[in-house]
Amino acid sequence: MLKELLNGYTVVRYKWVVLAKLAVIFFVFITSYALANAVLDWDKQADASYVSENAGFESAGQTDWVKTAVVDWMKLNSEMPEQVLSSIYDAAETNINTELILAVCLVESNFNPGVKSGKGAVGLMGIMPSVWLEELKANGIVKEKRDLFLIPNNIASGIYVLGKYLERTNNLEEALFNYVGGDSDYVKKVLQALGEIYHIKMVKAPVAKTKAAEAVAGDIPG
Repeated sequence: MLKELLNGYTVVRYKWVVLAKLAVIFFVFITSYALANAVLDWDKQADASYVSENAGFESAGQTDWVKTAVVDWMKLNSEMPEQVLSSIYDAAETNINTELILAVCLVESNFNPGVKSGKGAVGLMGIMPSVWLEELKANGIVKEKRDLFLIPNNIASGIYVLGKYLERTNNLEEALFNYVGGDSDYVKKVLQALGEIYHIKMVKAPVAKTKAAEAVAGDIPG
């Protein structure tokens, strides 16, 4: 449900001008990326040696620059081990709303799957078992309370809960306000984190990838 509702929700609606600028950057990047791929494909066909010389770079597992950049950002905001943060990213990425999920996880738990708040909210996305457990069980998302401490189950639960609030309001800011029980500062923090993640994906990751590719190309004999 969250997926369908957020598909029609425009990021430009957020109040920061930087997000509007990032949307333009994203459009330019996608267009440039498509053109670059077309050129690279032609080059590879024209020069077979290009493939063999660059195979090491591509096969070294260094192509997922977006994940690397986002996980690095997560490490700056959490004391959790990198493998845990990587698992959180992978679980979030299975949903179309990856950025929103990670933003909520940051504000709710600093990416700590085992956290429990003073109000009783548990896990990455701060689920309230006293409010949602029975409904989550009825919908097959969890089987028992301790499942909320598992990364995929908690994220699935958070998606479900936020989706219910979005269904009522059709407004992301209001849904987040209700999700946390009425805290405007919480909404601002989530939207700020969301903007940071978009910036990383649209700007930092492509720059890092380009620099790495240039470095590898510089090591290849002419």
